[in-house]
Amino acid sequence: MRLGLDLRGETDAGALRARAEAAEKLGLWSVLVGATAGTEMIDAVLVARATTAITVAVCVDGHPAHAATIAEEVAVLDHISRRRALAVVDGPADQVDHVRRLLGGEIVDGFSLAPPPAQTAVPVWAAADLATADVGDDIDAGRGVIDARRDAGTTHLFVRWTDDLLPLARHLATRAAGPEFPQIVADMADVVDPGLA
Repeated sequence: MRLGLDLRGETDAGALRARAEAAEKLGLWSVLVGATAGTEMIDAVLVARATTAITVAVCVDGHPAHAATIAEEVAVLDHISRRRALAVVDGPADQVDHVRRLLGGEIVDGFSLAPPPAQTAVPVWAAADLATADVGDDIDAGRGVIDARRDAGTTHLFVRWTDDLLPLARHLATRAAGPEFPQIVADMADVVDPGLA
């Protein structure tokens, strides 16, 4: 299972940037951003410009927006992020499908994206399919959540974690990767280097 960091509640731009940079440095798969409807891309672009490898997932409120507008904005984000965009659309199923088809290069209702996204097809998820968990900055509780989700077949999980990201990366991201990861390795890393690497 891939583990990402849910940063949708972060309102301070400096903190958002710092946490995204730390998540990337520590090897997390993705960060998820989102804000007030119509401004989601501002946070996504901030993360895209501050990072070079982490997936930039943006949750877009599709209710007030037209599918083509969402697709155009995500396509621009995909170029800015150098093919690292992932769109999560909170809207009706037909709107999600419309955005997915446009970002996959199709002509929909006589409309196509110009320029097209940098990826051949930007991944588009429905908000209802987004797996999230609030692990409460507690490693022990987090282990239980990670194990349950991983064992249930969840492939991608975004967690809410407001504390230092190092314990999350050492103890939960490794656990998400597979049940066979020896806990003693994470525990020893805490002893050898207790600070942010």
